[in-house]
Amino acid sequence: MTAVTEGRGRRSRGQSTLDPHSSTFHAFADMLYAGVLIFGLSLLVVTWFAAFSAGVQALRTAREQDRHVTVRAVWSAFANRIARHPLTHVLAPSLVTALLVVDVVLLPYVAAGSFGAIVLPIVLAAGLGAVALRVAGTWRQGRAARESLGIAWRRMSTDAGGSALLALAVAAAGAVVMIAPMLAIVMPGPLALAAVAMDRDRGVRL
Repeated sequence: MTAVTEGRGRRSRGQSTLDPHSSTFHAFADMLYAGVLIFGLSLLVVTWFAAFSAGVQALRTAREQDRHVTVRAVWSAFANRIARHPLTHVLAPSLVTALLVVDVVLLPYVAAGSFGAIVLPIVLAAGLGAVALRVAGTWRQGRAARESLGIAWRRMSTDAGGSALLALAVAAAGAVVMIAPMLAIVMPGPLALAAVAMDRDRGVRL
């Protein structure tokens, strides 16, 4: 009788872990869903940061209000950033991306066979990616752009450990996409979640 009861207990615990209605499963599904929406809105390339920032806001709001990520929430935040902040969310990210691509293309020719020609683009991409995650994480629609950028820049140094983790997250995401390109469709989701998780000041726990 005891063995049967223990067996049922183990099965019930296992079932609850895989319960599709659990909050953990919902959070995981929201992360993947946000990733797909960000990927779709990034197809024009120049809109990638506006899409990512909108996905971060949708994930944060869903977490704070105990709701799900929706197409409407992501699209509304995306349209707001395109219309009201084209400099910080379209022009500047596009220029930085273009410069990074130029570096990746030219470095192998400028320093052919050099170890730096391989490592430098990765370091640059990871570092710039960490900055992008910081900005997206601190951005608020009711907050001035200069203030959001200032907070993000300050946190790059005051929370150096978190910034390093964000850079590693970007590098890891890039490595995963290189191995399995199809995962690029959902990979923005985990990065957006990382931006939400690191939206904090040093010494403040979430």
